[in-house]
Amino acid sequence: MTLARLDLKVRELERLEAEVAVLTAEAIEAYEWPIEIPLPATCDTYGASAIGGVHYGEDLILELAAVFGCSAGAAAKQVYEVSTLVQRLPQCWQVVAQGQAPLWQARKIAAACDGLDAQGWELVDRQVWGALGSVGSRRFFQLVEAAVEAADPEHARHKSEVRARYVTTGADEHDRLTGWLSARLDRADSIFLEAMVQRIADALAAQDDTGSDDERRAKALGMLANPAAVVKLVGLPTLRGLDPELRTEEFRQVMIEQFDKLAAPLTPMTQVYVHFHADTIEDANALVRSERIGPLLVDQVKQVTGSTNVRLTPAVHIGGAGEVCDMYETPTRIREQVLLRDPFEIAPFSSRLSRGCDIDHTKEFRPGRRGQTRADNLGPLGRRFHRAKTHGGWELTQPRAGVFIWKTPAGLGFQVDNTGTHRLARRE
Repeated sequence: MTLARLDLKVRELERLEAEVAVLTAEAIEAYEWPIEIPLPATCDTYGASAIGGVHYGEDLILELAAVFGCSAGAAAKQVYEVSTLVQRLPQCWQVVAQGQAPLWQARKIAAACDGLDAQGWELVDRQVWGALGSVGSRRFFQLVEAAVEAADPEHARHKSEVRARYVTTGADEHDRLTGWLSARLDRADSIFLEAMVQRIADALAAQDDTGSDDERRAKALGMLANPAAVVKLVGLPTLRGLDPELRTEEFRQVMIEQFDKLAAPLTPMTQVYVHFHADTIEDANALVRSERIGPLLVDQVKQVTGSTNVRLTPAVHIGGAGEVCDMYETPTRIREQVLLRDPFEIAPFSSRLSRGCDIDHTKEFRPGRRGQTRADNLGPLGRRFHRAKTHGGWELTQPRAGVFIWKTPAGLGFQVDNTGTHRLARRE
């Protein structure tokens, strides 16, 4: 079968990539400048090159550049990242050396850790090695970001503060009547802008706008340049009934109340899920997880929530079956239990957030049977994998709550759980 042969070749390629990674590390070690030989008076010119505080024979860079067909600068970067990976992230390096994850992914970890002290490198290595090669790239690099922020909270704050905010527009070179807009905003502003754009787009749809949702959203963003048009579309209460003869202070209070009412219809409603432990709320350096944003420090949460109303939701027990329901529709309480247990889609290597998925019955729902809708028979799944499971011959079981076993028509097997995706022995 073609897919079975392809799987074998991919596994063979992974083994070869692991061998290349190990040989690269060996070459770097072989070219390290011997401590018993004095360094040349002028490094980088007569025999030695300094990379990351370590000196190597200068021909190492040129040799690697020739082998990999890259520039000397790219080869020097590879030397730094591979050598620091071997020395400072030994558990991550072992995952690469054993062929369980690609070198490029581990090199990105080394790059992200640049500037950490020895304790920080050790913390990151301990926290991320188990997920390397087991989860999708987007999800994995969020874990790396969280580990780096936990190792150096002040750097995380500084990085957020120094990144310049901007708004840039330009013309579409292929169409004189369209243009593009790019911006970097405070995250809270971007969330509210997104909500407002969608609200206006929904109002346009209610007025039978025939464009696609993307077209309506583009139109809605353009309308924000003309607030009067937005007011006309969304509608506002009037100021009728105000008495102009009211005393100044009374009039001011009435105006404040009225303008609060004016603002309410235009204030977008949005929801941001932030997970944290109650014991860490007073620790500014503690990490929390935002479902849409990723890892944040506790004192960065206020930059997202701003002056909005915050609702605290009590912890939901996420182990076992929990509540049971006989209906096909999943009640809110059970749905929340599943989403908290499975923050990502339970498909192999997926980084898709679970709140954007349907809640799928692992065992097909059959009317008349009791207790089918419960957490240990549910999981978040997108439509594509749902179709594969229902019509495409993909088999899915959930031997215990939150552990999902997939078997594909080509005989591949995967276990998906809260630690990521793990390959199982082939089924012939």
